[in-house]
Amino acid sequence: MPKHACKIALAALLLASAGAGYESTAFSAPAQEELFSFDMWCLEMKLYPSQRCDARHLEDVKAYEQYRADVEKFDNARNARAERDRALQQKLNPDSSSGKPSSPVR
Repeated sequence: MPKHACKIALAALLLASAGAGYESTAFSAPAQEELFSFDMWCLEMKLYPSQRCDARHLEDVKAYEQYRADVEKFDNARNARAERDRALQQKLNPDSSSGKPSSPVR
């Protein structure tokens, strides 16, 4: 399958994940829980026949490992962004339990 098809599939996965909303990023699952297994990736994402997936060709395994690395990279970036958002929220409203906004720190 051409490289651009892999990128399109990854982009679709990333867009679907990003569409889940801001709140879901604050408590996101680790990358391992979001990853497809090799078999699911091969059958569901790549739409390869089961015989090819069962054979686990070297190029397919390498492509799957790249998929895993891309998902982990995206997950790390998403978690870092969520942490920055939490820190900013805490800085802007350090007493969030009171229900009223505090004055910004200068």
